[in-house]
Amino acid sequence: MRTIQFEIPTMTRLHKQLEVFNSIKKLNVVNITTESGRAAVTFQDSLLKVDIIKAIEEAGYIVKY
Repeated sequence: MRTIQFEIPTMTRLHKQLEVFNSIKKLNVVNITTESGRAAVTFQDSLLKVDIIKAIEEAGYIVKY
């Protein structure tokens, strides 16, 4: 299990954080914490980082990495 921080500059308001949270949640991750411009995701090693990035981008947000 590991936790990765994602920088999401355009995710600044609570409703935007909820959109990202719900998109990532579909991947069955262990834990998600969002705050303005950032998300921390804890997930099993079987899930790839690129899958989380794709979920964030599909919600309409850009991930800086």
